[in-house]
Amino acid sequence: MGVVLLKNLFAYGQPTGAGIIASPSKAYYGHRSPFGEKGGDRSCVTATSLSSGDLESQASTGSQTPTSPNPPCNSKSWIRGAWTALTGFRPTPRMISDAIIGLADGMTVPFALTAGLSSLGSTRIVQLGGVAELIAGMISMGVGGALGAKAESDGFKAKMSDTLKLVLGSSADAVDLVHETLNPFGFDLGQRNAISDQLRQSSDKMVDFLIRFHYQEKEPDSSRPWSCGLTIGLGYGVGGLIPLIPYFCVGVHEVFLALYISIGVMAVTLFLFGYFKTVLLAEQDREKSTWKAFKGGLWMMGLGGGSAAVAVGAVYGIQMASPAMEH
Repeated sequence: MGVVLLKNLFAYGQPTGAGIIASPSKAYYGHRSPFGEKGGDRSCVTATSLSSGDLESQASTGSQTPTSPNPPCNSKSWIRGAWTALTGFRPTPRMISDAIIGLADGMTVPFALTAGLSSLGSTRIVQLGGVAELIAGMISMGVGGALGAKAESDGFKAKMSDTLKLVLGSSADAVDLVHETLNPFGFDLGQRNAISDQLRQSSDKMVDFLIRFHYQEKEPDSSRPWSCGLTIGLGYGVGGLIPLIPYFCVGVHEVFLALYISIGVMAVTLFLFGYFKTVLLAEQDREKSTWKAFKGGLWMMGLGGGSAAVAVGAVYGIQMASPAMEH
């Protein structure tokens, strides 16, 4: 029985009661994510509770997949499915998160800067200042993302090292952590002891169990630092280039025409970005998700517009104060 329970723990990733639950709100081995990982989109799979009898029958037949039918996919699923069909590339949840961070900053900071520089009355100034900020921002955001991902990887390695020292140095403390992990899910003492006995036979399995289920840590990909930095940096560059393009399409002294065009373009872009970002990340049903996505679009548009308004006001204020300070 202990072997069967242990196999199903590592197969499904989340213990509950006498069985295992496959939850779409947690990706493999306790990594929390609105999307699934490894094996396709789990957002269309409901949590399926399995009894201990089901576990034993599945172990004897070699089946690892719940047999309950999947419910209809929500709006997030067809968007991700369409993207995968068109590009042949399936982004991970972490990659989507990195892209959102880069795009969000890129569409607000450069937009506010170009709007503020427009007060100086020359598109040349806006072009030079905007491009300089865009390049510096891409480098800064990319390096920051890479360093953050590197720190995450180093933190995981440190946790693995500490857990291994605990397992090798104090087997009783490790067993206590196993019991502490399983107890809230309704495993009786016999089941907890059976699992503990199996895990004690291998320090690697004990470490793996504690990392996955007790600490709920997931090993970052080895390529995570550079992919994170590249995604955030490119996202910032793409987002920041949008409000800058109109200033290259007008004359030197038509800066306010470029500003008005930039405002119109960014109003639409910010709304669409906020809308689809919310659609991708929301967990509600279709009607609630649509309304929440609409509010997300308005919120993003207000955030970008407010930032630009503050920048313009600051430049105007400095210009008005400059003659007074000279006197």
